[in-house]
Amino acid sequence: MLREALTDCLQALEAGDHPRARACAGRAALLADGLGPLAVANTHLVTGLVDHALGEVTRAVGRFSEAAERAAQHLCEPEGIQLFLHARRELASLHRVQGRYLRAEAILHEALAIADDHEPAPEDLAVFHNEFGMVCKYSGNFERAAASYDIALTLLETSDTADDLGLADVHHNIGGLAHARGDYAAAEAPARRAVAIRERALGPTHPEVAADRAALAPILMGLGRLEEAEVLLRDAMVTFEAAYGPAHYDYVIARGNLAALIHQLGHHEAAEDLYQQTLDALETSLGSEHPDLAPVLANLADLHRALGNPERARSLDTRAGAILTGAVRADHPTLGVLNT
Repeated sequence: MLREALTDCLQALEAGDHPRARACAGRAALLADGLGPLAVANTHLVTGLVDHALGEVTRAVGRFSEAAERAAQHLCEPEGIQLFLHARRELASLHRVQGRYLRAEAILHEALAIADDHEPAPEDLAVFHNEFGMVCKYSGNFERAAASYDIALTLLETSDTADDLGLADVHHNIGGLAHARGDYAAAEAPARRAVAIRERALGPTHPEVAADRAALAPILMGLGRLEEAEVLLRDAMVTFEAAYGPAHYDYVIARGNLAALIHQLGHHEAAEDLYQQTLDALETSLGSEHPDLAPVLANLADLHRALGNPERARSLDTRAGAILTGAVRADHPTLGVLNT
């Protein structure tokens, strides 16, 4: 009965039916009472996913923390270590989405040290390392990110039960890390592999395939292939708008990359308008201090320098640097550029 309630909850979440997910989570909590710590931990974990989807961040943090704490008492059991890693991963993911990258990195580092003394399933460890890689890319810990992605990829490629979507996720992120390092030539192949794998699995019109293509676009921009990049971005934006609406994060980020492309083409007025739309949308959805604002502010600063507005450019760079300070490592390359 409990497993059925939790499955119903996850299916409702996937379908976007949040009221039904909340109702199923409540039913699961009643069923879990008295069934043992792992049943309660699993229920806390799934309920935390519902809280997160509903934007109830503080409650989600509590749920994931409670799930990890209960599971930690049973790490010698396969279900215990699986639940522990999953709960810690979701907790770190929540902090990452909120822009608290260093906190997320610390959570995962501590969890991995504990997991090393046990034997988690390769698939669970692969998903964990993929999240660790994402967090470390955002924080600026690029070497650790690369190591985690390599581990995740090896685990998935040698597993008999890994699915293609997991491989697509890792290839997508390996490309993203190479892009963050400015190595666009190295970024292209894994980014294209992610597109190909996910397209085979989900079909060419799926929003997740559009997300892979949108991630490929800035890599092509770095390689000077602006025409192909523009087609990818505009097509992805059409898909995102139809699937999610224009306020969705994926649409907003794609619009910011389109602004950078138009800026690169020298169309300064149109680029400025798109940068400002992107900035406004991110501030509305994430707040005025989220690290995702920093690249847009830096790009807008570059635009104003090109337009002969050095004071405005300095103001934008100063704001971007203030946002990143404390959110990323002190040696993060973007922070270094802003501070020069």
